[in-house]
Amino acid sequence: RRTHVPDENVHGPLDPSKKRPPRALVLRTGKHVKVVKKLERDLKMAMRPNTADKLKQRKGNVMKDFLSVAGPLGISHFLVLSATDKCQYLKLAKSPQGPTATFRIEKWSSSSDFAAAMKNYTAPVGSFRDPPLLVLSGFKNTDQHLKLCATLFQSMFPTMEVQKLKINSNCKRVVLIQYLSDTILFRHYSISQEYVGISKNIKNLLKREIPELGHLQDISQYMENDDEGLDLSKLANEEEEVEEESTPKQKQKSVKLREIGPRLDLRLVKIEEGVVQGKVLYHAFVKK
Repeated sequence: RRTHVPDENVHGPLDPSKKRPPRALVLRTGKHVKVVKKLERDLKMAMRPNTADKLKQRKGNVMKDFLSVAGPLGISHFLVLSATDKCQYLKLAKSPQGPTATFRIEKWSSSSDFAAAMKNYTAPVGSFRDPPLLVLSGFKNTDQHLKLCATLFQSMFPTMEVQKLKINSNCKRVVLIQYLSDTILFRHYSISQEYVGISKNIKNLLKREIPELGHLQDISQYMENDDEGLDLSKLANEEEEVEEESTPKQKQKSVKLREIGPRLDLRLVKIEEGVVQGKVLYHAFVKK
């Protein structure tokens, strides 16, 4: 008798008609691995839940070891970080036959850097249960090697079924990959929705955030201190008005993006035919 639910990422989808979602493995190689330790952790978070973040990497492991377990673990992509004395690199490889794109990391910032820079930072709780949305920009009228990079990035994220997509529950994060002036920008945002046209005090009540009312004699005093001076009578049917699409005076929600990291500025160096090896299809500094 089976006492656990099979993991679809490892064993494949329970429904044979469904395609196995892509799964990425983030690694560190080379001598200066401590330099990119924060970036490795943040990339694992950005790729959740379709990432093998529980797979432990030992000091003596080489790329051949991970290629041998890629099939049984359902790993379709490798993100390999490395560093030298002068710069850091990111290799994006498609398993099992390639290709592999090597990028030089021009600049990068970790998630902890954004948390330290924000005045009122709150962790995006529950945002990592679903994969992020992917937005590609700037790759349309580019050369073939850049279009190949765009296809490689696109294959790293699962395909969204628009008919089954629930905006409020499934869309919590978005990854933006943009090509701009010979640089590929990687940005990671959290998505939040807020009510439009109502006061801050009522927003807190709708979010079930109970304010401190100990110094007041009545809740009306809390509403009277509101900057926008909205009436309490508007609060009664607030949530019903938001859900009614046919009502002309319905309350709307604004969608806000907040960058949570990591942030990377990448420059393409080369593209290889295989997985981290093979014939060089493109090189930025070697022309044939």
